[in-house]
Amino acid sequence: MEQIAPHVYRGGSGSYNYYAIVDDEVTLIDAGCSRDWPKIISGLERIGSSIEAVAGLIITHVHSDHFGAAKDAVEAGVDVSVHEGDEDRALGRYEGRFSAEARDLPIFSFRTLRNFFPMMMAGVLSLEFLDHVGTFSDGETIDLPGQPTVIHTPGHTEGHSMFHVEDVLFTGDGLVTMDLLGSARGPQHMQPVFDVDTDQARLSLNRIVGLDAGTILPGHGDPWVGTPGEAVALARA
Repeated sequence: MEQIAPHVYRGGSGSYNYYAIVDDEVTLIDAGCSRDWPKIISGLERIGSSIEAVAGLIITHVHSDHFGAAKDAVEAGVDVSVHEGDEDRALGRYEGRFSAEARDLPIFSFRTLRNFFPMMMAGVLSLEFLDHVGTFSDGETIDLPGQPTVIHTPGHTEGHSMFHVEDVLFTGDGLVTMDLLGSARGPQHMQPVFDVDTDQARLSLNRIVGLDAGTILPGHGDPWVGTPGEAVALARA
C-alpha cells in the first residue's frame, strides 16, 4: 500500500483501487478482487498495521472489483457493510443485471485488455456472496476511524455510495479518473456499459458538487487534487 493523503493508503493496481484509513485502528474502503486479501494483509503489515487493527470494511458498491475479498474479510472477523440498496447484491439475492459481462466489452482492444489485465490476475471473474452483511444509509456518519460520512450516489448500482472523510472524497465508480475501455485520464463518468442506470449515475453527481474536499480518490485511476465541484464540471465537459 502507498500513502496518498494523511492517514490514507491505496492498494490495488491503479486500474482498480481499494483504500485504508489508518490510525490506531483501520477502516478499509472496498476489498478489491477475490485474490486480493493476502495483498491487503501484507500491505497493512508493511505500513506497521495489521488485520487485527481493522475496525471495519465499508464497500462503495457490490461489484467484483470492489467486493471481491469481502468473504475473506468476514472469515477473518472483520465487519463488512454496504449501503442498504446493495444488500441484496451482497447476499446473492439480486435478480437484475448484476454487472457488465465480457460479451459487453471490446475484449480484443489493447487498451481494454491493458486496463483489465490486473483485475483478471486478481480474480475479478470470481465473486463469493455473504451470508450476512451490515448496512448503512445516506447521510450516516459511520463509527469507524475517519468517521466516514455516507453520500448515496445511485446509478452505477442501486446502492452505490461515496465516503467523505475530512479533505478526502472516496468516489468509488461514481466518478473515476481513468477510462477502463480507453486511454482518457482525469475526472470522468464510467462508461455506460458498467452502470445499471447511467442517467441516474450522472444525476447523482449533483450531490457532491458543494462538498468541502480537496482530493478525489476514485475506484479506478489515480488521485485527483481539486474540489468535487471542479471534478464534476470536468466530467460533464
